[in-house]
Amino acid sequence: MTEIPEHLLKRSAARRGKSTGDDGGGADASASTAVEASASSGPAQPPAVVQAAAAIPRDPEPVPEKPVPAYVQASLERKKMPMWAMGIIPFCALLWAYSFAGTMQLPDVEDPLFVESAALYGSQGCAGCHGGGGGGGVGYQFSDGEIYATFPEPIDQIVHIVRGSAAIAGEEYGDSARPGGVRVAGNRGVMPNYPSLTQNELELIVFHERATLGGEDTSAPEYQEWMEHMREVAEGILPDHEIDLELFLACANPEFTPGATGDVSEDDAKKCPGPHAKEGEEVAAE
Repeated sequence: MTEIPEHLLKRSAARRGKSTGDDGGGADASASTAVEASASSGPAQPPAVVQAAAAIPRDPEPVPEKPVPAYVQASLERKKMPMWAMGIIPFCALLWAYSFAGTMQLPDVEDPLFVESAALYGSQGCAGCHGGGGGGGVGYQFSDGEIYATFPEPIDQIVHIVRGSAAIAGEEYGDSARPGGVRVAGNRGVMPNYPSLTQNELELIVFHERATLGGEDTSAPEYQEWMEHMREVAEGILPDHEIDLELFLACANPEFTPGATGDVSEDDAKKCPGPHAKEGEEVAAE
């Protein structure tokens, strides 16, 4: 049986006294009577007692723990890196950075100008007479400086290729001061002409024979400009042109090229194939 707190009994008696006009003097007696009545009345409880009992906080029911997921359990049971290994990480990072830096060098990419010029030299049958390496054969040698000893400037060589040796058979051509003496057209077979090539294709072949096979110095600014011009034409940035033999003869040197006039206007001089000398200067011969 639940015992009623004394302060609740006093409060209840005081309220009854107010309703009946009693000054509450019999509160203690009423409280005692209420206790005895509650003891003999059995399990039935007054509403105030029930409310007081309901207001007493109770401990919450325990919440069962959720099971640990399998992947979390596996992580907890997995072996961890020992603390002493942490000191090795900076060293490994430096080693990796050093090794990776060695792979960051740009690969050597062959200049398309040399690739294209070599391809044309082979496809046009030049190698069949003058050798794949320019060492000569049926035709004259290009290597070891032989080509620019004969043709000090590319334009004179270009004219010779365009019209061939049959057009000037028996005539001297090239530099008469070259070691071994001047060359005579037709003395060593017949040089065919190549009128079907475009101007840039012709210039590329001459460039290959002089720079790649002959070892000509290409460091001069005007020579570098010529090379850049050929690249831009080959890439389609600048237009290519058909061969203009009349223009080429006007651009060539009469001392080295039979039939050349060397009489070219200032405007046409810009169209001449090969390196262009700066105003007031001549392209230095090798």
